Amino acid sequence: MLTSQPLTEALAVQDGHILAVGTNEEILNLSGRNTTILDLHGRCVLPGFTDSHIHLLQYGLKLSSIDCETDTKQECLQRVAAVAQHTPAGVWIRGQGWNHNLWEEGIGTKQELDTISTDHPIYLAAKSLHASWANSMALQQAGITHDTPDPAGGKIDRDSHGEPTGILLESATLLVEQIIPQPDEKQMQSALQKSQEQLLYFGITAVHDVDDWKIYPLLEEMKKEGKFPLRVVKCIPADHLSYAIKNGFYTGSGNDQLQIGWAKLFMDGALGPQTAAMLAPYEGSSESKGMLVLSVDELEETVKLATASHISLAIHAIGDRAVRCALDGLTGINVQTDIPHRIEHVQIIDPADIRRMAALNVVASMQPIHAISDMDIADRYWGKRCEHAYAWNSVWSAGIPLIFGSDAPVESPNPFWGMHAAVARCHAKTQRAWFPQQAISLQSALEAYTCTPAGILNKNSGLGTFSKGASADLVILPVDPFELPIELLRNVQPSATMIGGEFVWKDASFFS
Repeated sequence: MLTSQPLTEALAVQDGHILAVGTNEEILNLSGRNTTILDLHGRCVLPGFTDSHIHLLQYGLKLSSIDCETDTKQECLQRVAAVAQHTPAGVWIRGQGWNHNLWEEGIGTKQELDTISTDHPIYLAAKSLHASWANSMALQQAGITHDTPDPAGGKIDRDSHGEPTGILLESATLLVEQIIPQPDEKQMQSALQKSQEQLLYFGITAVHDVDDWKIYPLLEEMKKEGKFPLRVVKCIPADHLSYAIKNGFYTGSGNDQLQIGWAKLFMDGALGPQTAAMLAPYEGSSESKGMLVLSVDELEETVKLATASHISLAIHAIGDRAVRCALDGLTGINVQTDIPHRIEHVQIIDPADIRRMAALNVVASMQPIHAISDMDIADRYWGKRCEHAYAWNSVWSAGIPLIFGSDAPVESPNPFWGMHAAVARCHAKTQRAWFPQQAISLQSALEAYTCTPAGILNKNSGLGTFSKGASADLVILPVDPFELPIELLRNVQPSATMIGGEFVWKDASFFS
């Protein structure tokens, strides 16, 4: 069990590791060579948080792009227009975050973006990252026409005449993304630094990154230069699995600064564009059950290939059919790995599959803040099935290892927003509670952000705990979250963040 250290007076750190946490009287007696004594002035100490599912580069790039997460489509268009006015002709205009399910005006079209500009290619990624919205110039540059076939695992939305509408789903988004000028190394490093700064501010000391492999050598370089103290577990994209095997990368290899994680696969799409693969049709639809982008047979072949080289899998599965197929693929091979496989998101699961997941010791990697963003959409498309959606309590009660993240830039990586969602299952603005029986305790939510994600990869490291000798990765808070009313939990802001006994972020009011 993991608990906070409420109203702690002092902390002793020796050679970057925890020596003791307690009162001034207890800790001051430990003063000695290579030992740092920190007076915390009665603040609360928690282990540093781990975000177990984040896109580091995309999050940093989003911080510099148009925020399309608006209440209306018109507001989104206005933001794009404002940027277009000051952008040279021919330069790409990019944004991210739109969610048409929340817009009374409905989903966008290329014509609406064309009214803003026909001199700029415009490309706006959906909040889910499983759909995009492009203008005519962007479609033309990508060669997308009436005659362009849907790519495998994707769909080009078309009007009644067969003309592309500007909306691209799943792998069809890559038709445009692959022609957009990519950021150079300097720009990517800048984006990664922006990500790190924000994460350290939130008290996050480690991440499991599921972004492109191209950031791995950049992270290596930045860490050698002492520019990136954030601990990173770098997952392997599916298209780099053969490369990883050939070059001897495997799950758990590396070091405590930059470690290799799981191979990331996609089983289905997402709820927002209704591409998550479902056992039964979406509400209001007589036939649509979403999309499987990987078959069980294909998954089994990948399991064989990966596990033979000691690589565990992280399988994106949002719909209940996708979760079942992921478990089928893992069951069919029945290969045990030192580090367990994981299923990402598990946004809706059939009760029978919870038992299967527990029996297979598959980790549930979930993002509690998704439930707050998705509750209205989930009710619309999943109806009564929502009692098994974002089912943290059912998963936790079954003994399935539970780890939490944000999926940033899809959602904010603020762990206090995530913990509030997990504990309250209540929308902060509307105060709407949603299937409260699936809420979990603050203790359980904290473990899903600290000791559990650290332990599944590094069993004996002590990371995510207050164990003597564990690396001093800590977040210092002005209040004890266990003493706060639930509604105030999401407002907590750390006073300082420490990695390896060194402060990597401090509030201006913090004095040690």
